[in-house]
This record gives sequence, C-alpha cells and structure tokens, in this order.
Amino acid sequence: MSKTPTGLNDSIWAINGRSRLANSAPSTRSSSQPLARASSQPSQPPPSSAPPRNPVSISTSTTRLNPTQAFHRFEQACQRLRWKYLDLQTSYHRALNPEEFGFLVTDAERNFKVDFHEFYAWIEQALVLLLMVFGISVSRGNSFKTGNHTYHENVLMELEMPDCPVHEALGRGEVNQALRKAKELRNRWKDVSDGKETPPLKMYDLTWLVGQILGGLEIGYGIAAGRVQEAMQRQWDDGDEHMGMGEVQGDDEWEWMVEPMDWEVA
Repeated sequence: MSKTPTGLNDSIWAINGRSRLANSAPSTRSSSQPLARASSQPSQPPPSSAPPRNPVSISTSTTRLNPTQAFHRFEQACQRLRWKYLDLQTSYHRALNPEEFGFLVTDAERNFKVDFHEFYAWIEQALVLLLMVFGISVSRGNSFKTGNHTYHENVLMELEMPDCPVHEALGRGEVNQALRKAKELRNRWKDVSDGKETPPLKMYDLTWLVGQILGGLEIGYGIAAGRVQEAMQRQWDDGDEHMGMGEVQGDDEWEWMVEPMDWEVA
C-alpha cells in the first residue's frame, strides 16, 4: 500500500483532485447529455426480471439532503477518505515492519486493524452519501440488537440491486468482491483491541482490496456528477436563481463530520 493504486493517478484520489462541479455554472449542453465521465459507466434500466425493492429496508429520501447537497457531502467524504487512505498506507507499512518503529508484531497488527476499521467507516459513509444523490436511503432494520449489522449489510445489498444507478460501478464484479471482503475484515477486526486473535496481515492483499474500492468510488463519482449536472442544467434552464449547493461555506460546512454518526441521520 505504499503507492496510489494503479489507475487512480488522474482521479479524485490523486494529488489536487478537485470537484467536477466546484465554482462552475452548468454548461450549455442539453440536460439529456450527461458528463463524459458518467457516460463511461451509464446506469442501465433494470431488467424486467429484476426483483422489486423492499419498501421496508429501502426508502426514497424526501426530507433529508437533496441530491446536490448529498453530492457535495459525498465529495467531502471522499476528500476525508483520501486523507485517511494516506494514513492507512503509513499504518500498513508500520504494521509490516514493526521492528523499524519499535513496536511488537502483535501490537502493530492490532493498531493497523483498528485503523482499517475506521477506514471502512469512511468508505461506508461515502457509499451512503452517494446513494442519497439518487434519493436512496438505507434502513437500519427493525431489531435494536441487530440494527447496526443489518445496516452495514443493507448498504451493500442496495448497491447490488440491478436497478441501482451505481450498480455497475460498485455492485458487481471485483469491486463488489472487495467491498464484501472489506466488510468481512471490518467485522473480524472490530474487536481486535480486546486481544482477539486474527490471521496475520500478510494473508490479505490489502493493496488490491483498497484499490478496487477507490476505483469503484471514482466511477460512482462520475455517475453522480452527471446526475447532479443534469439537475443543475434543468434548474438553469428554468431560470432558478437559487441553485447553489445549499450548504454553509467555509469551516462550518465540515461540522457535520465532527460527530461520527451525524451523517447517518442527516
């Protein structure tokens, strides 16, 4: 994990990665023409045999963040995820070479696994905000005891729905396998600080795993940017003078990140 995953050098994860929509008015392109990046992974209409959504577990958000606001926070979450990824790289290096830094092997691995657990929380946060761009929110389930476990599973299940707008980017193939594996490791390592034994880090290809997930989020970012750009274009065509991000600018706009759970009920 010492280098940025292949293929991400020109992405939102690269140095100076910037918003696709920052400080830009909608172009004169037709609202029926999405951004070029989004068209590389177009969302397909669900096949006629696709199972219907479960109205109990998945609901359309009408009183929470609107798509433009959700996309803005998704960008913020990706920036935070990029920052944490750099931390995870150095943590991984220390975990694989503990003697160089004066740590015992067991202590180094335990600390890295805690770091990975926190990193997955940011991955999940980005996924939830990405889904909200398309008006989709994820239920925590009906049971208090199993609610959190159900919630983590429901996030991935929503991506795996054939009619999910970012299904091709995150709900199938190697990216989805990486997300499933990351969730498994998150569950396996969440209690590592209690001293529970787990397989050594060298048994996992974490560089591949993280690279796949970040690559999938990059494609999802492009799809979401196209959707928001179309919405902004329609507002522009309709003469809407209040089509800003709808978020507080400056340091205050990051306050929602202060409380770890705020994003889940925003």
